Amino acid sequence: MAEEKFISDIRDYSEKYNIGELLEKAEKADGEELMTYLFAAVCIAAEKGLNQVPFDEQLSAARALTEGRIIEMPTGEGKTLCGVFAAAWHKLKGEKTHILTFNDYLAERDRSWMKPVYDLLGIETAFIAEKSTLDERKAAYRAEVLYVSARECCFDYLRDFTAQTSEEESGQSFEAAIVDEADSLLIDEARIPMVVAGETEAVYDPELEEVSDYVKTLDEADYEISLEAESVFLTDEGAAKTEEHYNIDNIYDEENGGLLSKINDCLKAWFFLQEDKDYISRDGKILLIDKFTGRTAENRHYPGTLQTAVELKHGLRTTTRGIVMGSIALQYFVRKYKSLAAMTGTAEASKEEFFQIYNLQLEKIPPHLPSQRVDHDLEIYYDTESKWNGVAKAVLQAHEKNQPVLIGTGSIAQSETLYELLREKGLEAAVLNAKNDKQEAEIISNAGMPGAVTISTNMAGRGVDIKLGGSDEARREEAVSAGGLLVISTYMPESSRIVRQLLGRSGRQGDRGESRRFVALDEPVMEKYKLTSLLPHSHIPQPTNKVIEDKVLLREVERIQRISEGDCFDARARLMKFTMIGEKHRDQIFSARARILESGRSELWSGAENYAEALDRFGGEKLSGLEQKTAVAAINKFWSDYLEYTEELRRGIHLVEVGGKSPSEEYNISAEEYYQGMEEDLKDYMGEKLNELLEKGEEGYTIDAPKNIHTYLLEDTGDELNKMPLLLNIFDEEEEAKPLPKAPSVLDAPEEKPAKEKKGFWFFKKKQ
Repeated sequence: MAEEKFISDIRDYSEKYNIGELLEKAEKADGEELMTYLFAAVCIAAEKGLNQVPFDEQLSAARALTEGRIIEMPTGEGKTLCGVFAAAWHKLKGEKTHILTFNDYLAERDRSWMKPVYDLLGIETAFIAEKSTLDERKAAYRAEVLYVSARECCFDYLRDFTAQTSEEESGQSFEAAIVDEADSLLIDEARIPMVVAGETEAVYDPELEEVSDYVKTLDEADYEISLEAESVFLTDEGAAKTEEHYNIDNIYDEENGGLLSKINDCLKAWFFLQEDKDYISRDGKILLIDKFTGRTAENRHYPGTLQTAVELKHGLRTTTRGIVMGSIALQYFVRKYKSLAAMTGTAEASKEEFFQIYNLQLEKIPPHLPSQRVDHDLEIYYDTESKWNGVAKAVLQAHEKNQPVLIGTGSIAQSETLYELLREKGLEAAVLNAKNDKQEAEIISNAGMPGAVTISTNMAGRGVDIKLGGSDEARREEAVSAGGLLVISTYMPESSRIVRQLLGRSGRQGDRGESRRFVALDEPVMEKYKLTSLLPHSHIPQPTNKVIEDKVLLREVERIQRISEGDCFDARARLMKFTMIGEKHRDQIFSARARILESGRSELWSGAENYAEALDRFGGEKLSGLEQKTAVAAINKFWSDYLEYTEELRRGIHLVEVGGKSPSEEYNISAEEYYQGMEEDLKDYMGEKLNELLEKGEEGYTIDAPKNIHTYLLEDTGDELNKMPLLLNIFDEEEEAKPLPKAPSVLDAPEEKPAKEKKGFWFFKKKQ
């Protein structure tokens, strides 16, 4: 009843008062009365500015956003307008709001789309894109409501850490944030580190090139692939061959740690990572493919020497990455905001994670009109080739009755495979591989045209509604009579949310629609989680090109999905155990640096014995300026060393399990010890720099400030944290999965071999 009265009052007030009167009343009111007056004003502004009368469901969703919840609303139900209500509420409380979007296109589109509403309410808005200048960013961060991609906002935070003066900072603040497409940003991409680096020239490493040339000559007996750890390791035979090649006694001795790390990266580059599945090679560059979206991830790199190893595999010139100056993952960045809320179409499956990590409680908002989409049962095929033939048949059947079809694939390679198969059968299709967000959005908005066939990686055109009959709905009745939009999912991703996000494109706002899901038993997720080990022997299927109708098999395939989702959550939780200490240290070091920029001095020189001499020689103002520049540059230098140390530590910390210790606990202890030592080393370094100033004078004094600042994303899967030392692995008596009977397939996945004992172990120690 309280909710009904809240909505009823909003409707009454919006008819009784004008916007100015309502805003004046809201400023004098508090609690629910304040919100009621304000929401009534926004309703009037939406009707005048957009010609839209907000639904009751939108008002309930907006209220949940002001309460710091995550709302789940089906596609096409108006989440974008809900964010305006919440942003207006924060403005009335004196808080600036950042609407964090999935990409630059959506930031610019949504701000432009909602601007008439904000203007009528007297709220200043802005947007930031990758191309925005520093002055434009400063002005945008002063606005009351800012639309910006989560990635770009995060990069501004990191770039501020490299600013040499306060004038070079963006002026970013962390008051209130509303995260759009939260399932992708706060779950799928949450642990991908954003990186700021300096000194763009990559250092040529002739040893890595030699290692790459050697590794590619190894036979299958020399290495083993672990699908679970997503890594490749030397076998005993490979280790012996490697020791002979490099004329060393034991490849696992600590002194050979650097060489072994390069060998492991080259092994993964040559024998695990696959072109057109994990990455593509285009225009002399390696572009990584996001495993959640199936899209090429611009400006993203593999960690350490793995990126260079992949480039060497393709005979490419190594890219420039430089010295890492700072990094942060989205899951930590968004938690800097005092107030946080989120919106998505698929949150139910991850509601526990949203609550545990972000303290966001789920509020499910029902659709304004009930969905008429017909969802068919999962169709299971024996192998990939049979599955693709089944998909093609379904597309042809729909096309014959002029039904629009949208097909979601897991990768660019799969999109191209299906496109060629349909062409062979005489059917042309539009293929979207997510190269241009704006162009994609325009194309996919017309995917509801009668007879249209669109093949897309599953996230292409995210944030864009597909309207039946085209973007202008001119041929709506024709598309409706054909059955509405048919959405076809062609693979099993690691999270069921991705499938639901795809299926949600059909049946928007009560439209007719249809969905079909296809999977094959030889897909990577089935092999990774050993489907056949879950099946009774009598239910292991024999080769067939027809749909397999076995309820036991169907149950276990769906169980694989749940296992995969649990594994993904465990991986994120495991990574947090290793990264929380770094987040604490980063907050401390970033805050200390910001205070120095703001105050103009560090007070690291004032206690030195020769400070009085320097003060007398250079004067207070000059010395203070030099001290500030030296201190912020020194902090950058020492923090870069810290990041390099902790990255090195992570690569070998799993080996402490041999001694019965906890890798996460040992990692945190080592990281804390290094950080405490770094603080003392920083003081000593500043003392040395003061001596250098006195010795060389101002003209001969140098400050090693970061140059050529650039940003990128790091493909940090945390694989090394999932490794189990081989001594422990050989005692693992887990039952080996029974292989499926052999049948030809177009999908080749690495075969996981049983682990073999290795000869020795090493782990990294703190640098002296």
